[in-house]
Amino acid sequence: MKWNRSLPSGTKDKLFREANGAYQLEKQVNDIVKKRGYQRIDTPVIEFEDVFYTEEKNEKELYRFFDKQGRLLVLRPDMTMPIGRVIATTGISPPLKLSYSGKVFRSNDDMLGEQNELTQAGIELVGYSSLKAEVECITCAVEILEELTIPNFHFELGHAQIFRLIVLSLGLDEVAKTELENYFNHKSLTDLKQFVERYPSELDAFICAVPKLFGEADEVLPIAKSLLPKESKIIQVIDELEKLMGIVKSYHQNISLTVDLGLVALMDYYTGILFSGYADLVPDIFLRGGRYDHLAEQFGHPVIPAVGLGINLDTLVALQYQLNNLASLDQPTTLVHSSLTQLAKAEALVKEHPDYQLSLFETLDEALKYGEKWQYQQIIEVTQDKIQVIKVGDPT
Repeated sequence: MKWNRSLPSGTKDKLFREANGAYQLEKQVNDIVKKRGYQRIDTPVIEFEDVFYTEEKNEKELYRFFDKQGRLLVLRPDMTMPIGRVIATTGISPPLKLSYSGKVFRSNDDMLGEQNELTQAGIELVGYSSLKAEVECITCAVEILEELTIPNFHFELGHAQIFRLIVLSLGLDEVAKTELENYFNHKSLTDLKQFVERYPSELDAFICAVPKLFGEADEVLPIAKSLLPKESKIIQVIDELEKLMGIVKSYHQNISLTVDLGLVALMDYYTGILFSGYADLVPDIFLRGGRYDHLAEQFGHPVIPAVGLGINLDTLVALQYQLNNLASLDQPTTLVHSSLTQLAKAEALVKEHPDYQLSLFETLDEALKYGEKWQYQQIIEVTQDKIQVIKVGDPT
């Protein structure tokens, strides 16, 4: 098989309207965050593997290769870790409102049908400890999704500390931690009941109820608190989540917003509030974010509070394509044709009219056939003596 004629698994070509729509969508997102005061940051697609060393559970997802010195490099699987590296190593001082967009690469199982190359855009609020930063993330996301006319979008909030405090309280090793995480993610009531029998604690009732602790905050959170010991630190976490839910609801009265206390952070660096975004006709989560106050420490820097979110733009491009909402390609109306000796005159004419396009064909007959194929309205022929207008489809 000739591999140079095939694409690697999880990648795709975007052509014409889809490519233009993807470009315009990314530009829309970048324009919105720029107006909200975010400064653009770009990091290399290639990084040393050590930048991502905390993501132990995602080790297999990295695209790895060696440089000429034998050092292990990766294609970035994530945008936040490189930004943490920038903050820790460049000397720029927070508070900062940063924005980005670009490619990330994750080597998923070929049989899963997932994308290995993703276009991601997002924001990072670095140096902000207030819950206002979480509110800003959600508000910014709402503005973006409304601007892109994404139908019936929905946010779900959780907290990274809930799972971590359970693991700490039970003294779980890595094997048991991974097992519990799997049960949380699959909302497995039976497996959790068997798990607490092997690891009994005062949190048994809460752990067994976790798969059911999602939905409207005013219904879920009181039940969750009633299942916890009064001195449990998890109650303080739930109080923080409840406070944020109330603020967001008052700030965005029509927002669709629920809570899920069984959310487990996708990335190890998350330390606080987590949020996920969904929408009609979108099968997967397309927006993720949360608080990560200790990321800078991974690079030898003192603690810096931070919160951010990332959006999978490819998912939104596919949705807009499906809904026929992608930005349309501008269709030139006129093709300007000339001989090589009259090319400068033809070029000058094209510059005067935005919907004119220069013919690169040798003969007028070729230009006419091309104009008919691509539905131009007319061909303008520029000669030394005159300028002739020919309607496409008319006999010459």
